[in-house]
Amino acid sequence: MTARSPAAPPPLDVAAFLERERALAEAALARVAAEVSAGAPPALREPMLYALAAPGKRLRPILCAAAWRALTGREPGGAVRRLAAAVELVHTYSLVHDDLPCMDDDDLRRGRATTHRVFGERRALLAGAALIPAAAQVADAAARELGLDAERRGALLGELCRAAGAAGMVGGQLHDLLGEERPLGAGELERVHRRKTGALLAASLRTGALAAGAGGAALAALAALTVYGEDLGLAFQIVDDVLDVVGDAESLGKTAGKDRSSGKATYPALFGVEGAQALAAQRVEEAVAALHTGGIRSPELEALARFVLERTR
Repeated sequence: MTARSPAAPPPLDVAAFLERERALAEAALARVAAEVSAGAPPALREPMLYALAAPGKRLRPILCAAAWRALTGREPGGAVRRLAAAVELVHTYSLVHDDLPCMDDDDLRRGRATTHRVFGERRALLAGAALIPAAAQVADAAARELGLDAERRGALLGELCRAAGAAGMVGGQLHDLLGEERPLGAGELERVHRRKTGALLAASLRTGALAAGAGGAALAALAALTVYGEDLGLAFQIVDDVLDVVGDAESLGKTAGKDRSSGKATYPALFGVEGAQALAAQRVEEAVAALHTGGIRSPELEALARFVLERTR
């Protein structure tokens, strides 16, 4: 008898995959939120829980888990899910602070009132600040549960700190605000969003990869995931800029037209809507190509790249 070739795996059902992964990320985040807010005074605990409970895409914890799965071939357990939740804590802090009157001054986030509109500016500011050390605490505890040594645990915390700090999101937010005062060219705008958006997306993937044991022979895979995350971050931001122009508050879950009214530099302002969409598609192709170059065959990560390009909110 002639041996049969193994059947090709069925195509990934992206909607079902995202629904399942989002539910798992939400469950882990809810447990982590209860833990990190337990010792806080009620006046602080309430805005922390409010911010963390806001419905979101949970793209960053999904990416973290997908990177783990891509390198190990195993389903992430509870410790990996909590590590992924730590990344979402950092992301949530950034959203709370971005919405403050001294920053983007927004009233709507993820389809409901922003944290400072519900609890006041001071409580929102402190709640966001509290999530930063909480993320480090959660990440370290998860890394210990995974049995990682001190060097690897330090590398994981370093990823979060760099992505959230002056060389990452904070620096990107500063240059984004400065962009309201003077025109930014295409190169400057890319540098802003590599920090503001791309840094944490890349850190999500690198965190999952490091937890999976990336290093040594796996350095090429780690580098590929980094490039993938950075390009994905740029595509995400370009699509965000486009949606700010063509979307509405009901579908976006946040104020539409905010970039234009604040005078921010955006990709549609520089390239037009169609030009920006083409640039986002190019970034997605480059992200997927980086995976292939690094020897990573992950239908999930490729599907996530397409999702970022095709999303409507």
